Amino acid sequence: MLTDLQYIHLFDSCKILPARAGEVSHIVSANIIPNRKRYEQISNLLNGRTNQRSSCFIRDIEDLSVYSSATQRLYQSSVNVNTINTSSAIPWYFIACVHYRESTSNFNKHLHNGDPLSNYTKQHPANRPQVGHKPPFTFEESAADALRLRKLDKESLWTLPKILARLEQYNGIAKAYETNHINSPYLWGGSNLYTKGGFPRDHYFSLNYVNKQLGVAVILKELEQRGIIFMPRS
Repeated sequence: MLTDLQYIHLFDSCKILPARAGEVSHIVSANIIPNRKRYEQISNLLNGRTNQRSSCFIRDIEDLSVYSSATQRLYQSSVNVNTINTSSAIPWYFIACVHYRESTSNFNKHLHNGDPLSNYTKQHPANRPQVGHKPPFTFEESAADALRLRKLDKESLWTLPKILARLEQYNGIAKAYETNHINSPYLWGGSNLYTKGGFPRDHYFSLNYVNKQLGVAVILKELEQRGIIFMPRS
């Protein structure tokens, strides 16, 4: 497990590979931002709130160049304040990142591991969710179960290091990455911080395997660079 300072250093030095920049931008624009309300609803449900926007809500403006300089200054000012998640609720973008990695943002699959919502999970963790009724399940109730199972609803003060650590733990921290001095592709795939090395199948590590899925840190990087979120460093 990395220290807080190590996570911060890696994130601040992370650069999205030019060859993957278009893919990252598309995922954020097509999958992450349009489904923000659904992710916020799950966070609100776990935090005991209903019909509320999260504390880090900000209006999404894709191209500031079409607005007046006064409007741009107002927007940039609001970014500095309103994109910071200061509550104990799970940030909506944390849920979005897990959803992308576990099931490629498919709302017909469990957040636990990407198994179909038409039945209980088969892969680890199996026989989830436990929500008081038989299948099928909604994405929201299953996602809430997945996050509660990992006690993520008990966390407070979601800083950048905590977000990265909990995302890495969600996938499971593999000793093989540390032993071979490889940054986890679950976080850093598609960036300058990952080249190769990983698990082509369960329990089998290969130095030559290249995990082609984007890491969640590059998604967070794109969101922060657009001014949609800001994750406090401490």
